[in-house]
Amino acid sequence: MQKGSRIFYGWWIVAGCFLLALTGIGIAINCISVFFKPVVESLGFARGAFSLYFTIAALCMMLAAPFMGKLLSRYNIRVVMTVCTGLLTLSFMLYSRCSTLGQFYLCSVFVGIGAAGTHVIPISLLITNWFKQKRGLAFGIAFSASGIGGLLFNPLTNWLITHYGWRAAFLVLGCILGATTIPVALFIVRAHPAHLGLRAYGESEEQAAVSPENLPGLTLPQAVRTPGFWLLGAVLFLTGLMNMGIQMHIPAYLTDVGYSSTFAANIVALFMGVLVAGKLLLGTIFDRYGMPTGVVFIYGVFALAAIALFGAQSLWMVIVFGFIFGLANAIMTVPPPLMTAEIVGPKSYGVIYGVMNIFFTLGSGIGMPLSGMIYDSTGSYLPAWSLYSVLALVGMGVALMALSRGRAALARGVTV
Repeated sequence: MQKGSRIFYGWWIVAGCFLLALTGIGIAINCISVFFKPVVESLGFARGAFSLYFTIAALCMMLAAPFMGKLLSRYNIRVVMTVCTGLLTLSFMLYSRCSTLGQFYLCSVFVGIGAAGTHVIPISLLITNWFKQKRGLAFGIAFSASGIGGLLFNPLTNWLITHYGWRAAFLVLGCILGATTIPVALFIVRAHPAHLGLRAYGESEEQAAVSPENLPGLTLPQAVRTPGFWLLGAVLFLTGLMNMGIQMHIPAYLTDVGYSSTFAANIVALFMGVLVAGKLLLGTIFDRYGMPTGVVFIYGVFALAAIALFGAQSLWMVIVFGFIFGLANAIMTVPPPLMTAEIVGPKSYGVIYGVMNIFFTLGSGIGMPLSGMIYDSTGSYLPAWSLYSVLALVGMGVALMALSRGRAALARGVTV
């Protein structure tokens, strides 16, 4: 507990992470699908080609993440994050000035780099550093903000596009993005409890006294020699691919089958709203019942959500999908950092999680254009939904293997 205060400062860190996720994910990622069809129709782009602007952002996040993990661990985290939040804000606003695919692709390069230092690595690093116990709950609270952001900003985005056009919508949302992320980087963030003379939540005095170089866990060279590392990488790749493959095409799919753009945006808002409870629930399941139970729950629910899309001709089935996918969408944010910490330990967590994001963001970047290309070649999204329902079950099995093999390697400190 912080001296002179009843509130442990780690919960202020969670509050700051909440704001980073609220708009850093809630706007910069979760609202992108609402822009998809208006921009394509306005500028005459093919769906598959335009989808690549998200892929480029994801690839740049992927490439920047390992370096960002090192920068955030070695240098003043507030300086690094202030630069990154500013870069994300400016580049997102510049989407409003784009008229060609090349311009969208160029802005996406800087969006990806900025996002890596705004929420991709910082949230996971900060909560892992500040919480030894209740880590799942802290992640659930912080990442629930992305769902709240989607709930708030998807209808707002649709309204802005309808009344003022997609260019004005990018500009307004960019301003909101900067106003909520830059102050967090400047005034709230602290990398370690020791910087304030504190211990991590649930950490004993003996654990707190251990120097960083003597922390338990694997270094990056050790981790890459373990099967658990590569199995986890495969899981994160599949997770990003199938989630973004569905999420980014929901408005287009629903309008294709006859619903209005307003209804489609409201369904996105619905699952973003349910996502808030979904992340808190999933974090609690991981804390209370363990990693394997959490894995089986979330990947099973995701498979059900993909199957529900086949009934989209029914209004009620679409609403059911919104609730199920709201729970399933927690798969993107809660399991990856928790599984990584479980497999590699705290010693080099920031660096290793940065590398793990290569797999995660690569899958995220492929998922959106993959669905677009499946649609372009078949005239339907149904083959994509079939693919993702199967991948969810495959991901469940691989995740359980990753945890088993990773824990064995961590216990021994060597490859197994």
